Amino acid sequence: MGKESISFLGAAQEVGRSSFLLDLPDKIVLDTGLKFGAENQIEQPLPVKTNLNAVILSHAHLDHSGNLPKLFAQAPVLTYLTSPTLDLSNLLWEDSLKIAKHNREHAGFEPDDLFLIKKFSFEVGYKRKLSISPNVQFEFFDAGHILGSAMTKLSVDGKNVLYTGDYNPADTRLHTGADLKIGAVDTVITESTYGDRNHPPRKELEAVFAEDVQNVVDRKGWALIPSFAIGRGQEVIEILRSHGVTADIYYDGMGQKAANVMLKYPQYLRDPKALKKALESVFWVRSGKERKDALKKPCVIVASAGMLQGGPILFYIRKLRLETRSKLFFTGFQAERTAGRKLYETHKLEIDNESLDVAFETVRYEFSAHAQRDDMLKALNKWSPQRAFLVHGDPDVMNTFAEQIKGLGIKPVIPERGKTYKLFG
Repeated sequence: MGKESISFLGAAQEVGRSSFLLDLPDKIVLDTGLKFGAENQIEQPLPVKTNLNAVILSHAHLDHSGNLPKLFAQAPVLTYLTSPTLDLSNLLWEDSLKIAKHNREHAGFEPDDLFLIKKFSFEVGYKRKLSISPNVQFEFFDAGHILGSAMTKLSVDGKNVLYTGDYNPADTRLHTGADLKIGAVDTVITESTYGDRNHPPRKELEAVFAEDVQNVVDRKGWALIPSFAIGRGQEVIEILRSHGVTADIYYDGMGQKAANVMLKYPQYLRDPKALKKALESVFWVRSGKERKDALKKPCVIVASAGMLQGGPILFYIRKLRLETRSKLFFTGFQAERTAGRKLYETHKLEIDNESLDVAFETVRYEFSAHAQRDDMLKALNKWSPQRAFLVHGDPDVMNTFAEQIKGLGIKPVIPERGKTYKLFG
């Protein structure tokens, strides 16, 4: 009692490679993700140097799940996650293998490791209490971030710790807001991505976005929308159709497979019928010929990857980069040193050791699936922890957020990567 600790292997004063080692004394890793930097450079969390009792995955995005196959390449470990998280993560892991093979590189794991992950996965629904050991119990709560995303409440020796993962208390097109009815906890490990600001009103933003997209096509330009394969691309399509956008929409990339997984789990969606109808109204690009068809006349193109770190969106940008009537719409967070961030700030596309000028306009609409500042403060006030570890955020944002948290009578901690802290104050 009193010796429980947490070590920060990643996502400490940075966005990416979320990974935290709990010593309860059962050894449990919360998330094991990757970070993507310039020229698709992949940064891993610090290595785990102990035998593990369990891994808990909050959701499928690679910055939270991408390192799990490499962990399994060393030694399999029982992994707790929701069923959609397993299916969506597997899509991303398989894609990582394909990319590595295409680049004549080694992914750091083999297809057999993905088989092992399935074998050692324990799929868990929301609000179902389970024991990891006689000493540790946990429960998932809907995080409202993407399909199957979960906040994790762990109980050990009468004390509770909550790991938010990425969460969003506000309703979106795809998901109802996070379930915050978790009860009081002693410690929170909270994301802080938007700890310094709030999002613009969602309904008004959707309407302006849809009108902007339609106007680009009406003026004979292409509306390019880079999108995250899981969640954002599907949401954007539903937004456009629900606001009466009549332009042809071409949907390209791995988001197609993710969309099929989403439709497999209607109980995790806010309005599965609306999503299905929207997806059936667009052209699904399945070949090089169909990709060229999208360039024959002005239209909307929704394609991965969301931060331009690969994917078919790069093909379209290359082909249309001097089309001044066209426009590129960022709809999600652009991490530092990514191609998306550089294009937005410099109007240059850096790809394959080239720096290409881009003539069309780029704009950003903040359709975030992360909690805004005020919602995070309300959640923390509701949970009333003694301390809050701030993770998954830029340092300046964390410092601002920490000052706000102090006003709630909660002790904020901004951890350093590689450091170990007492879990309970």
